[in-house]
Amino acid sequence: MVKHSYKVHAWGAFSAKGSVGFLLFTSIMDGTFYREILVKNLFNNANTVMRRRWVFQQDNDPKHKARKTIELLTQRCPAILEWPSNSPDLNLIENLWSILKVRVEKQVNKLVMKKNPVTIDGFLELILKEWEGIDKKIYVNLVNSMLTRLERVIEGDGNKILY
Repeated sequence: MVKHSYKVHAWGAFSAKGSVGFLLFTSIMDGTFYREILVKNLFNNANTVMRRRWVFQQDNDPKHKARKTIELLTQRCPAILEWPSNSPDLNLIENLWSILKVRVEKQVNKLVMKKNPVTIDGFLELILKEWEGIDKKIYVNLVNSMLTRLERVIEGDGNKILY
């Protein structure tokens, strides 16, 4: 059973200091749109939050590795974390997406139980509110967990870890 009929995509970035950028959209993301997102939502925000002392991490999605994207990142990021092509998913944003999804579903279920319709605008607003309500401790804990995650991957000979 479909819980809701809305297809919403999100792009986000964070550090131990909190949210760096967030964007909700309903269109399909291609390489051009991804680069536009980075220009409008990452570079200035990250430099404001962390000055020029930050490292950008992304996975190996083809639009992330496109020549034009790499050129842009090389020009605008102080450092880019190289990511092996066959590696366990250690991208901390995946954990944050999971936390956000649980929070959003909880709020949607409350509305449904009260028989309140959830419009697309209301749904987008709810997602944004939940993102903005994420406690800074969650960001700090995720960032601080990276060393342990890497150690476990090394101990496990590069295999997937439970985290």
